[in-house]
Amino acid sequence: MVNKPLISIKSIFVIALIFVISFIIITLLLRNDSTLRMFFGDLSPIVIDLVVVLTLFYAAIRSKYYGRRVQMAWMFIALAFSFYTIGDILWAILELGFNQNSFPSIADGFYLIFYPFFAIGIYYLSKFSFSKGEMLKIFIDIGIIFLAVGLIFWTFLIMPTLSSQQNSFANIVSLSYIIGDFLLFFVLLRWIYSKFDGYFVPILFLSMGILFMIINDSVYVYQTLQGTYISGGLLDTGWIISFIMVGLAAFLQASEEKIDLKRFSQIIIWIQKSNLISYLPFIWVLIAFTLLVWANDNPFVSNYQFYELVVGFIVFLVIIRQFITLNENKNLLTIAEKEVESRKIAENEARESEIYYRAIFENTGTAIIMIDQDMTISRVNSEAEILTGFSKEEIEGKKKWTDFVVGEELNRLKGYFNKRYDPNKRPREYETKGQDEEGNIKDLLVTVVTIPGTQKQLASLIDITKRKNAENLIKSSLNEKNILLQEIHHRVKNNMQIISSLLNLQTKYTNDEETVNILKESQNRVRSMAMIHEKLYQSKDLSHINFIDYIQSLVSKLFYSYNIKEAQITPVIEIENVNLNIETAVPCGLIISELISNSLKYAFPNEMKGEICISLKSVGDKYELIIRDNGIGLPADFDFNKLESLGLLLVNNLIEQIDGKITINKSHPTQFKITFQELKYKERI
Repeated sequence: MVNKPLISIKSIFVIALIFVISFIIITLLLRNDSTLRMFFGDLSPIVIDLVVVLTLFYAAIRSKYYGRRVQMAWMFIALAFSFYTIGDILWAILELGFNQNSFPSIADGFYLIFYPFFAIGIYYLSKFSFSKGEMLKIFIDIGIIFLAVGLIFWTFLIMPTLSSQQNSFANIVSLSYIIGDFLLFFVLLRWIYSKFDGYFVPILFLSMGILFMIINDSVYVYQTLQGTYISGGLLDTGWIISFIMVGLAAFLQASEEKIDLKRFSQIIIWIQKSNLISYLPFIWVLIAFTLLVWANDNPFVSNYQFYELVVGFIVFLVIIRQFITLNENKNLLTIAEKEVESRKIAENEARESEIYYRAIFENTGTAIIMIDQDMTISRVNSEAEILTGFSKEEIEGKKKWTDFVVGEELNRLKGYFNKRYDPNKRPREYETKGQDEEGNIKDLLVTVVTIPGTQKQLASLIDITKRKNAENLIKSSLNEKNILLQEIHHRVKNNMQIISSLLNLQTKYTNDEETVNILKESQNRVRSMAMIHEKLYQSKDLSHINFIDYIQSLVSKLFYSYNIKEAQITPVIEIENVNLNIETAVPCGLIISELISNSLKYAFPNEMKGEICISLKSVGDKYELIIRDNGIGLPADFDFNKLESLGLLLVNNLIEQIDGKITINKSHPTQFKITFQELKYKERI
């Protein structure tokens, strides 16, 4: 949180104005009382001096943020006014304490020291960085003004001072003041022609303070020569105003609050356009020529040739300046001609580019609209006319893009529009619905980009109504096919369930144990295939089944079929999340059914307890199926390649069908390890 200043800029200006008005009023009220007027005129400036000096030192301390050069400038100005304050104090002591004439006195020494310090401070504040041509013109301008002002000072101050009846020392002191003012005026001129970066308001007030001081000093010297100067009179108000201006400049430099110049923007623009500084030399030439005419008509002027020489030299400088200006104008004209030529080339290229891009815009094959910041459509192509049913004249500048959006899509698309400057938060391409002149709803594919360097958007619209209708038909057809396929799997499962039931029913009509076992084995085989079709029609994916659920269900059915209790034989299922297509799932399910059935029938005789482990996991690009039991094991002469058992022969054939390899561990525990890959779908003929 920024702390508010103790005194605002507005308040300090009001206080300064009140003080100046009060000083003038008190001076007028004391005009008939010389003693009180002298006391007031000598003591009140000291108070102002001290406040200004403290403000200047504070400004110097605060100016370290602007660089060492600026800080040194304000420090020199603060020292200059410190010397001036000492001079005012000594003046008051001599005039009020000792009742002596304060001019000339020791106070003048401090007053005169003020000028070089003040000039150095002003010098450091300005930056005189120009090209050689610019510097030559500026020095000529400064020379013209300086000579004209010098001629005025010579006529009305220097000559009268040299011819006055004062003693030589008083004359020297008076001339020193004039030279000091000349010095300030020269630095002020250099300042006017300098460049300033950033905040220049303090410099503006400082220059006004200098101007008041030069004018007041000149009037003071003139009144002193005429013997009309009155201590504590209205002339002292000029120094008070000068000091207050400098104090305000220091306050503005030190304050964090800045004057808002936006309200004066029109005045600043007018000053920049009027280029008043360039007319200053000619104004002073006119003043110098007027002074020459006056000297010619005045009989008291004895050195008229001197005036002619100075004015002639000023005219000579003006002529040189005009030659430089003409040469610059010639160069500028050449540059302008080249610029005009390059602009013509650029305009031709721009016209060609416009024709080129207009052709692209009109013939791109898609509807394109240009959207302004307020959602108004500023431009459309002929495809947009076809899409909307409106003409360009009816759309451009008259309709907003929201006029073509259906109600349920409006909030979503407005949200995209509000996020148009953040591409990460809105899609560049999206589908929506729009309506044409007749109210027909159309499916649209919209691509939106922001035109670089502008706040406009360019939207490309493609009518995808036919495509969407075709997609809907395809989706509907696909859905029908999926339903049909589910129904097929369901019916296959039901038919196999009927076969299983028939086999189960057949076991009731035979007493031969071997026949019953064959029927049960056949029933288990049919059931394992039926379960696959059951899982498929229950699944969202009609081409793959999840083997975890399938094996759990299959093992449970097999244990139930052989009337095996889990307390006797424990199934251990270690299956990864594997999904197999029907080409692989059917033979793999039959293999598992045959091997588990074999273990349930032969591995655990005489109600022997144990466990059967079923494992299926992926190994690289293959699958590894392991069926293991800790039963009595296989016979020593067991040879998988010379089998007479139908079940194991079926297993062997099924392994070949899935291009698998089997490894058998006949030792305890018995283990069948089958490695296979998922079969690719083979097109039927």
